[in-house]
Order: sequence, then C-alpha cells, then structure tokens
Amino acid sequence: MRITSHKANQFFSLVIKILVVLAAVSFIWYKVTNDEAMDFDSFVDILNDYRIFSFTNIMVLIILTVLNWYFEILKWQNLSSHVRENSFKAAMRESLASFTAAIFTPSRIGEYGAKCLYYTRSSWRKIIFLNFLGNTAQLFATYFFGIAGLLFLITSLDHLALPVFNIILVTGLLFAPFILYVVMKKFRIRIKGYSIQRLEESFHNVSEKIRWNTLIFASIRFLIFTHQFYFLLLQFKVDVSYPLLISAVFSTYILASIIPTMIIFDAFIKGGFAVWIFGLLQVPQIIVFTIVLTVWILNFGLPGLAGSYYILRYKKSKHAIA
Repeated sequence: MRITSHKANQFFSLVIKILVVLAAVSFIWYKVTNDEAMDFDSFVDILNDYRIFSFTNIMVLIILTVLNWYFEILKWQNLSSHVRENSFKAAMRESLASFTAAIFTPSRIGEYGAKCLYYTRSSWRKIIFLNFLGNTAQLFATYFFGIAGLLFLITSLDHLALPVFNIILVTGLLFAPFILYVVMKKFRIRIKGYSIQRLEESFHNVSEKIRWNTLIFASIRFLIFTHQFYFLLLQFKVDVSYPLLISAVFSTYILASIIPTMIIFDAFIKGGFAVWIFGLLQVPQIIVFTIVLTVWILNFGLPGLAGSYYILRYKKSKHAIA
C-alpha cells in the first residue's frame, strides 16, 4: 500500500511540475507573439532595421541580463542566510524556480509558495517574510530612483501639459508609503498574513548586515536593468541627453510599480507608461514598445524558461522535510 501511495505521489508531483512549466512557457510565448501594442513581425523587423542583433549588442544585453539575475540571486542568498547557509547554486535554483512559478500568478504570489518548498515547514513563515523583504527592498530602490527621475523630468521639461497634475503625482508618490503605513497600522490590515506590528518585529529580527546588503543588491539590480533599457535607446539612435533619458526610464519603472499585476502583463503595463513618458521626449512609440518587449524577454522570459528546468528537476531535499 505504501509503495502504491509513494508512486501515486511521484506521479502527482510530476504532473504538477509539468503543468507549471507548460503554463509558464505558454504565457511567455503568448506575451512574445501576441503583444497587444505591436505584432511579433513588427518587433523583429525593427530590431533588424536598427541592427540590434549585432554580436556586440547581443553580448552587452546578455551580460546585463546575467548581472541582473546574479545580483537577484545574491540578494536571495543573503536573505536566506537568516534561516540557513545557502550556496550560490542553491540560491540560484530557488530564485529561478520560484520566479517561473510566479509568472502566471497575481502579484507574484507563486514565488512565495515555491521558495517555501525548499525549506522545512517550520521555516515557511520566515521564508515568506524574507521573500517579502527582498521584494520590498526592490520596490524601495524603484521608489528612490523613480522619484528622483520624476522630479528631474518635471523641473527640466518646459512643455509638460499638466504641471499641476505632475506635482500632485510626485507628491502622492512621496507620501503614499507613509499614508499606507498609518492606514494599515490603524485598521490592522495584513500583508501576506503579517500585521504591521509583526512585520516590524520580523524586520528587526533580521540582522542589520543582511538588511543593508539586501538594499544594496536591490539598488544595483535596478541600475543594471534600467541601464539595459538606456543602452537599447542608444542603439535606436534616440538623440536625447543621458540625464533626461535615464530619468524617463526611472519614471517608467516607478509608475509601472504602482499597479500590482501578473508578470505576464508587466510589459504591457510598462509599455503604456513608457509611451506616455518617452512621448514627452519625442521618442517614437514603435521604438518604445520594442525596447519594453526586448527587456521583458531578456529579464523575464529567459529566466522564466531557465526556471522551468529547476521545477522539472525539483525533489524534496533533506532541508525541506517537515
């Protein structure tokens, strides 16, 4: 009876892993071939027209993608050390597998559950919090650089159509985290099952070194993938000064971060904000959408496919035995 039950569990596990991988691959393929803003043929044509596929460009883009994920894995290795010592290889496995599971789930909720599978049941609440802390650090980096970018754009461009609206927007973004904090504390709203009081307590239980390293890795990651965007703008011959271009990229990311969504729709959300922001700099819409989709494929599509390998090879390790 035990043998039959064990085989049934193995079969069920295999089916789940295959379904997760198929769902992730299907979503990635749908995003690449059915983008609502432009068809895939147009995407390939414009890349060819500007010779984006040159060997040098491909190498630079791949290096930036690898660096982006290198620091994401370092960030998780650093955070998970609060629970146990983790090798870079193990952290990579956990990061990529959980990212693939997060692709088709709202607000990346699948990422939390997938990472828990690599740890003992008694550590799950800590893992959920640590993952939340890592995502919050990334959001903080986005807010810090994004606010600076928005302020620079507003003070540098004379032709902004609605200056009052822009001032309200920046002011709202500046005070939104503090207002959210007060509201959540007063009404005892929970995030991932945590109250504000519990989050504060868990935050202080994590060593200061881990917290600072997490913020540093998150900031480096942000600068890497935003400069990957900037590099593509240069390849498309966008003749705008560096401060304005990078401020526009920063602004796009902070505005896109306001709307929680599934990763699969990330390119669409960023594309909408990017068209508005870069329209102020007279950058053609087709170029903006092409860059957004290219960055999405590099930083979301390819890692999502890589994570499929780890999902298919997943086996409950001795660390994950309850």
